[in-house]
Amino acid sequence: MRQLTELDVYILKQEFPGLSLSEDPDIERYFEFRSLNRQAEALRLYNTKLIHRYPDNKMRVQLMTYYRKRDYRFHILFTDSLIQLADRTIIQVKRVIVFFANTIAPLKRAKVYTIIKVCENVINAISPNRFAAISFTEKYTRYAERLKYHATDMRQAADIIRMYITDTISSVREYREECSRKDAQEKARRAIQRAQTSVIDFSKIVFTKKQIASITISTSITRVEDKVLAYIMKYWNRYADGAFENILLLYSRKYGTNHYAIFHAIKVGRVRNWKDEELLHAVLANVAQGYYYSISGDLYLQRAWKKLKLCVEPADQSPPSQAKGLPVPAVKKAKAAKRSKKQTEKVSVQETNKAEKETASIRKKKETKKNAQANSASVSGAAMPSAKKVLQKNTVAASESRKSTKSVVSIKSASIGSETSKAASGRPVADRQEVLKLAAGKSVSAQPTVEEASAPVQIYPINESKGLPASIAETVKKVTGKSYGIYRDLFFKEVRSAIRTILQHSAVQKLSFFGNEQNNAENIIYQFLETNYDNPYQQWQGSKEQADVFAQGFRIDSLEPIIRLWAQNTL
Repeated sequence: MRQLTELDVYILKQEFPGLSLSEDPDIERYFEFRSLNRQAEALRLYNTKLIHRYPDNKMRVQLMTYYRKRDYRFHILFTDSLIQLADRTIIQVKRVIVFFANTIAPLKRAKVYTIIKVCENVINAISPNRFAAISFTEKYTRYAERLKYHATDMRQAADIIRMYITDTISSVREYREECSRKDAQEKARRAIQRAQTSVIDFSKIVFTKKQIASITISTSITRVEDKVLAYIMKYWNRYADGAFENILLLYSRKYGTNHYAIFHAIKVGRVRNWKDEELLHAVLANVAQGYYYSISGDLYLQRAWKKLKLCVEPADQSPPSQAKGLPVPAVKKAKAAKRSKKQTEKVSVQETNKAEKETASIRKKKETKKNAQANSASVSGAAMPSAKKVLQKNTVAASESRKSTKSVVSIKSASIGSETSKAASGRPVADRQEVLKLAAGKSVSAQPTVEEASAPVQIYPINESKGLPASIAETVKKVTGKSYGIYRDLFFKEVRSAIRTILQHSAVQKLSFFGNEQNNAENIIYQFLETNYDNPYQQWQGSKEQADVFAQGFRIDSLEPIIRLWAQNTL
């Protein structure tokens, strides 16, 4: 049986100062915890210390069994385990010595960069405390001398580490001094360069009256919404003018205003094709000081900008030839003048035939009306004169109203055409009063007659969709025409009736009277609306919910009819 040597005892005492050579106190503490029913502490001690100290499972179990039974073989087995522990420790010590001998010892002191790189890596691997690396290398130097294993190389490596940490290597010291000297010179150079750099003095910049007039708006405009509209009208056609943008930037820097921020918002909105409400809100955020929002102001902004946009964007509303007031091409007139006599005679004959047909049909209508009047006169002869008078008055009033509406429409189109021509030519559209009147709808005195003559529109103004996916909330905003989402609770409170109505007209097969297909489809659609209300990437077309609704016997291609029916019945 092998005994512990002096070298083994030395290594074990250095690496495990609290280790006893005759007994193991951790084993005794383990059984004490077990006897006191402190199982958690016993298990922690077993996993953290005993397993690492005795890695052989069979030997560890047998050793603890002998200790528990107070068997004399415990001391023999414990000595064998200590010998194995000493052997493993010596192998690890030799590996560390070889690493230092091969990595640190061969370093040339003239190669400063190599010394710094290698020593820094080794010191950081040993300990965050740099001076702890000195004692670590000294300890392994003693191990190398005791083991007689690379003692000279280990001593040289320890000296290099110690001198590097204490900054006593001449080459490294000189290099560090040179680096600090260069850093000081670079800082001084940057300070001198910073002091010599030219700084723009904005106070010396002078703007002409024409430039100031092109930048600012009238001081008589006090309402925030009117300022927003005035700035948009002023900067709308100049968003691509780089020289004007530079002048705006200098003006804003000199006087500390937000004109450049307003111009930048309009420019970004035009380049990225923002919606009207997005553009208005971006400009409003720069015009207003602090938080500002008004429901009536928002509605006023949207309505006024919808009218003012006709003046700055005529090409979107009508063809270019009509918007700019161009004359009709003369080529068609020349071609029309070259028509032959035969063609004119044919056209005249066709026109006379059409006129004769129309007169014949009018005569037949008159005869039928006379017969109907004669029959009604036999029933109520006394009431006929008054009825005829009423009909005559109504027809006269209708004809007069048509004439007045035609004249008003012609006047309004003429005024819009003149304003668009001004906007297209680059001149200012109107002064503040005209802009405000046009924005408020007061530029035409007979506006109600135009609204009466126009065709019936939808309940709320709806922006044309751009084909992009939108959330249910955005669709509700589009249908209701409101930019603030206040309809969520009201929507989910009343939308089931709209779903039920649409489902009744969307059945693709005959449903049973006692079936639950309609209720199931209604619940599927309601659940989809509630889940994807704020999801901008929701897509009903091709979704699993649409397939489930179709499986129930209903074909719903879009959810927008449901939202429109809800808005029509609720709002």
